[in-house]
Order: sequence, then structure tokens, then C-alpha cells
Amino acid sequence: MIKSALLATAICFAFIVPASAQQAVQCDEASLTKMRADIDAMTDKDKQAMSLQSWEAADAAFKANNLDECNARIGDASKNLVDPAAPPATTTQ
Repeated sequence: MIKSALLATAICFAFIVPASAQQAVQCDEASLTKMRADIDAMTDKDKQAMSLQSWEAADAAFKANNLDECNARIGDASKNLVDPAAPPATTTQ
């Protein structure tokens, strides 16, 4: 019984983890413009440089109409925008 429960849990995690790892950023003109503004506002210069390099690759891929490459690069750029030490954002209703 315990083995069945553990197996079911493991199977659930196998499907949940990849789905949660997907980026919510779209590769379009508005997203690229907003991301560039966010990168310019960064205070950590090392992360800013890495994000800018990925953003430039995403922008070039977007202009070449290569959306698969653009989505991959924009995902790389967005990884450095999130500060792991920052508290999670809260919403009010």
C-alpha cells in the first residue's frame, strides 16, 4: 500500500515539475521591450550583463522570425531577472 502511494506521488511529480519549469514570457515586441527596461534597471551588474547577452540573442532571433530560438533565449534572460532572496509578490483583491 505504501509502495503504491509512493509510486503515485512520484508519477505526479514527474508531470508537475516540467510544467512548472515553463517560462510565462512570450516572445513578442512588447515582452522584449519590457524585459529590456527590466534589465536596464538591474543593480547586479554581473546578472545584468548575462541577461543582456541573452536578451540580445532573443531580439536577434525575433527579428529573424525564429520564435523557437527567441523563446529559448528570452527564457535564459528572464532567469537572471528573478532575485531568489526577494520575498514573493503578493496580490490584493
